[in-house]
Amino acid sequence: MVLLHNNEKKHILIISGEPRVLAEIKLDLMDHFDISIAATSTAALAAMEMYKISVIIIYICSDRETAFAVFNDIFNLAKNKDIPIKFLTEKGNDEDEIAAFEMGAVDYSARRRGTTKALVDRIKLRISANEIKKNAESAFAIDTVLHNKSILIAEDVELNRDIIEAMLGEVRGLTVDFAVNGKEAVEKFKNNPNLYTLILMDVQMPVMDGLEATKAIRQLECKNARDIPIIAVTADVEEKEIKLCLEAGMNDYLEKPIVYENILSAAAKHCYANRMGTNS
Repeated sequence: MVLLHNNEKKHILIISGEPRVLAEIKLDLMDHFDISIAATSTAALAAMEMYKISVIIIYICSDRETAFAVFNDIFNLAKNKDIPIKFLTEKGNDEDEIAAFEMGAVDYSARRRGTTKALVDRIKLRISANEIKKNAESAFAIDTVLHNKSILIAEDVELNRDIIEAMLGEVRGLTVDFAVNGKEAVEKFKNNPNLYTLILMDVQMPVMDGLEATKAIRQLECKNARDIPIIAVTADVEEKEIKLCLEAGMNDYLEKPIVYENILSAAAKHCYANRMGTNS
């Protein structure tokens, strides 16, 4: 699914005042990351000085004020070290989400049982996005990778199309084309199989959904039909849904609502992998 640029385990820091939560999240993630845990700002700052931290996760528990206070205490050091901070909570709260982003967090999401893989992928995507930013002068820089590329976006909701177009419109030299359902996406790709470098495919659409459209594209008689990266766009990130996307032939997924940095980093990552012949 969402791959980092090498097989090295990245080190993440998890902060929570609830020992039970720290233990549960560490158990969920320890197969994928090296993990430090902290219950206080002092412990968190010490870990940030001791280890090369790739992502900081602050868990918002019942004492939400403490979580935001910890964020304030560690923010300057995290910013200096260019470490992204992600808020995690049991139940999403619009007020907290707005506050988190206003304070400088890069991500905010709910921790739902049974979605460990989705959380792992989201963290890896955040790490990848930060690596892209740090290597802005390299061949993997977003502007460089996406320049003169064309992306096909299958999305039936006009407002969502407008939002995605505005996000991708920030990239110099990138062309965006739209299909309003899966059938139109298949037809557009079939008519110009070498035009597009990437397809963003909404899963739930009328006429033909994203899963069927992806299967249809993969069965077309042209090399690019097998190689072109197809990224699912879905509000359902349950593991069974992601499994269906992979089985249909998709390479990755983006969770709705789409975050600006996530869509850019995912697009650049897969376009780069496709160019190098390493996308899977």
